[in-house]
Amino acid sequence: MMPAMTIRGLSLPLTTYRRRRARAVRLAAEAHTRALPILFIGCDENRLRAVRQDPWFDYYSGCAEPDAALLIDPLRSTRDTLFLHPGDPSRVIWDGPRLGPDERARRLHGVHAVADLSRLEAAVGAAARRAGYRLAMCTREREPGFQAEQFALWKKELKGITLINVEPQLVHQRMYKDADEVACHRRAIAITRDGLRSTLRQLRTLRSEAAVASQLTMHYRSVAYGPLAFPPIVGSGVHGATLHYPHNDQPLVPRAPLLIDSGATSGGYCADVTRTVPQHGRFDDRRFREVYELVLACNALGRRHARPGITRDELNAVAWKPIIDAGFIRHHGLSHHIGLDVHDPADYTVPFAPGMIISNEPGVYLPDEGFGIRIEDDLLITADGCEDMTREIPKTIPALERWLRG
Repeated sequence: MMPAMTIRGLSLPLTTYRRRRARAVRLAAEAHTRALPILFIGCDENRLRAVRQDPWFDYYSGCAEPDAALLIDPLRSTRDTLFLHPGDPSRVIWDGPRLGPDERARRLHGVHAVADLSRLEAAVGAAARRAGYRLAMCTREREPGFQAEQFALWKKELKGITLINVEPQLVHQRMYKDADEVACHRRAIAITRDGLRSTLRQLRTLRSEAAVASQLTMHYRSVAYGPLAFPPIVGSGVHGATLHYPHNDQPLVPRAPLLIDSGATSGGYCADVTRTVPQHGRFDDRRFREVYELVLACNALGRRHARPGITRDELNAVAWKPIIDAGFIRHHGLSHHIGLDVHDPADYTVPFAPGMIISNEPGVYLPDEGFGIRIEDDLLITADGCEDMTREIPKTIPALERWLRG
């Protein structure tokens, strides 16, 4: 008897994935004057286990199976085809059962057809020929990721077919979150809040950046063993002045500031929260407190001015002004979009609009003084302003000191 199989993925209703696929076809056709087949490749098993499913493939399929692909071909009546590896019966005892290319998979994922992964190359070639030897995929230069790697591989392998990048068009879907996506974000933030609170209350008993990062990781993954939004950044003292400090391997510096940038996920959607705290629990160092209050004031400015119609550049100009006026350097932007990627792809020429989730993260980094401060929240743009989705994670000095006391 085959072991029972748990179906993973599909965090959202099937109607959402169908609607997304249909709109992707329209966006690509409008931008490129004719219908185009669009190909998305899912991660292989090793990458899927080590990291997570590719966000573009997940966005349109909801499929958590390894070694899968989705071909959207608007020139066929069976437009959406999910390609799945049939699996190896001898591997079931090692890896468990896989969802194969059968009627069950078609119904579960709400696609028009399923097919064996071995037929993908032929199907892609036929779809491209119907579209005038053109095929669309997604790629980007900045933070490229798995789908961009696949774009490069297919571009090298395809002969006589023009490969077109449609990510600039498709980001106009991912920039706007519906109610189900917002609910996933809220759950990710709640997990992050609980993990941060528990870790900060243990801070006086922890001795290293590694211990802090491990506590956070344990809490974030204990809910559903879901992936992290990104590896935690835990910088004690001067390490907090390195924006993306990657090591987390040093002892905690007694009484020094500690910068923690981390986030859990839920349904694939990411939280992204940074807090900077005094390790001994009190904001009693005059210089640190002075700079902290400046960064906090800029965070409040970002929250106050984030609203429909304002652009990222305009928000930057308003929120960073006190930091720049104080003589400090601005090292990064105030905001990025957040979604299935912690830095979700977006078109920043488009003003902010309801349904967008963005970060609000001013910072001052002073390696010569031995610390950095960043305060980062997640904001949901609403009809008349924004909602601070991370408001239950304290950032004012009295509230943080209460959390640190436990």
